Amino acid sequence: MKYNKIFILGTSGSGKTTLANQISKKTNIPCHNLDDIFWYKKFSKKRNTKKVDVLINNLLKEEKWIVEGVYGWWTEAFAQKSDLIIFLDIPFRKLAWRNLKRYLFENEKRPNEDFKNLLRLIRYVSKYKKEDYEGSYASHKKIIKNNKTSLVVIKKNSDIKKLLKNFF
Repeated sequence: MKYNKIFILGTSGSGKTTLANQISKKTNIPCHNLDDIFWYKKFSKKRNTKKVDVLINNLLKEEKWIVEGVYGWWTEAFAQKSDLIIFLDIPFRKLAWRNLKRYLFENEKRPNEDFKNLLRLIRYVSKYKKEDYEGSYASHKKIIKNNKTSLVVIKKNSDIKKLLKNFF
């Protein structure tokens, strides 16, 4: 099956952006990071809500896309419109390490990126799989369950290699 609308979700540091870029390169389908739609200036100035809604609705109407990220109603909307959902279900230890690496080695530092923010992010991913946590694993699983489309769950790097080889 050929996939034209691919939605990638997972928590911070799960590898959404990297995977979206890899799939885009193999398929020539444009990829979109929801952070780039939500933020006018990445991680410092939010876009106007009405402008965001227009951008999201226009993107949803496109014939082909790869979208990665998790934000409010958009998550459900992209899940509903996709022909493939890829869920990055990465263990906490790897998430913490990836976020630490991003903090230490990312070329373009995010505004207000400091050690305190890194600790906040690691606390966030540590709570991700707790049932009662907003924006949690449980809510992502519910979105997946509610949308009857093709699903791939990624738990480790070898799963990504298989996905890229077998699907694209």
